[in-house]
Amino acid sequence: MKTAEDFLRAIERRAKLFAPSATATFRANKELCSWVLDPLARWADAAYGEKAFDEAALGYAKYCLGVAQAQQIYERAGKYTPEAMPEIVAGVYEDEGYMVPYMWAAILIYAFWPSMIAHIALFRDEFLRRLPANATVLELACGHGVLSLLAAEERPDIRVTGLDISPPAIAVATRLLAASGHGDRLSFQVADALRNANAGQATTYQGIISAMLAEHLPTPKPLFDSLGAQIAPQGRVFFSTALESAQRDHVFEFHRESEPLRMAEDAGLRLLRLVSDASATPPHARFQPRATAMVLQAR
Repeated sequence: MKTAEDFLRAIERRAKLFAPSATATFRANKELCSWVLDPLARWADAAYGEKAFDEAALGYAKYCLGVAQAQQIYERAGKYTPEAMPEIVAGVYEDEGYMVPYMWAAILIYAFWPSMIAHIALFRDEFLRRLPANATVLELACGHGVLSLLAAEERPDIRVTGLDISPPAIAVATRLLAASGHGDRLSFQVADALRNANAGQATTYQGIISAMLAEHLPTPKPLFDSLGAQIAPQGRVFFSTALESAQRDHVFEFHRESEPLRMAEDAGLRLLRLVSDASATPPHARFQPRATAMVLQAR
């Protein structure tokens, strides 16, 4: 049976430059990282076969290099320099050749980047394990679907719906879902996650996941309005975003942890817990890339 170790071995084979850091992060946080990668290894092997691990490692290497290059441009320009939104949609979200490797990388950073480790603990311990019994959960911009899949794996009593505008991403999520055995309680759909909610057609959920979405939007206000409109009383929201961290499709630039928190509060949510961790940067860098996550509740 495949395990997290198979991903590590693939990183050592196909992404050698990034293997020492990935291995050190995993070894220092083995229980948490295995919680993510052990089930993913089983699903990936069943869905894609042995090749999945090398492809994931190659996608991870490409992603890490792209992030480093984008951050260098950010340092020189002093601001994000994303493509126009139609080009992002066509050249990123609808491009299978770009999205599939990107999706693998977006999974692996949870276990291999030090700045993402606290997100795993917050997601599992403060969000999933504290949802009410038989909760209904919505994931906005679910991408690869792994957070929804882990939710279904951790909580056999809940039902989850994942939405994303990217057909290639939903194709990956659906294929992993078929291998997971959770198809009776979890579904993925190609859909604009914000459109119905902000048109006054919101359904309420006991749990909502919005992971690394806000920075991809021209303005995050509609996202926070959607979270406020769709979360049930006493329900929980898991929200995360990138701060001062440039990528090809990062559009909205957060500088302080207080900025997304203030938007959440303005949308009728209150903070239960926040974590924010930095990536390594050169000593004289103007910007400090961080990954911030919050658990929120309706006021």
